[in-house]
Amino acid sequence: MRLVVHLATAQQEKFQARTLAEEERIPESFLFKILQLLIRQRIVRSYRGSRGGYQLAVDPTKLTLYRLLEMVEGPLGMNVCVLSGAGCELSTQCAVHEVWVTAQAQLRRTLESATIAELARRTGQKRQAALRPRRQSISSETPDQPQAEGAEG
Repeated sequence: MRLVVHLATAQQEKFQARTLAEEERIPESFLFKILQLLIRQRIVRSYRGSRGGYQLAVDPTKLTLYRLLEMVEGPLGMNVCVLSGAGCELSTQCAVHEVWVTAQAQLRRTLESATIAELARRTGQKRQAALRPRRQSISSETPDQPQAEGAEG
């Protein structure tokens, strides 16, 4: 997911595999497997040659995290009993089934509400914030507190 979000941060740019691996801290051998899967799903395009690289092939404003996960992982289900439409044979008698159905619906709503474009925007903000110099708080530089009347100094 991070890889697709990374590609969405600069849609028109082509990224070298080595750069993606370093910036996302993904081993290159594993990165190539992920990229091949994303290319097969037509989420990513690859370009050969000295100016080649990898680029997002879909509109990140229209791709939700739910859809991306589904394309990569297959049908999403928190539990087998909510994965299939039929459920299990005990679903009408099982109170746990109701909890799974509610949790599954909430998970789906949450993942469907997160677009790759929004995640890329937020990731960019977080990275910028992490690069800003941190203010150091030095307790010795705080002004002295005024003493109460009658207190000896």
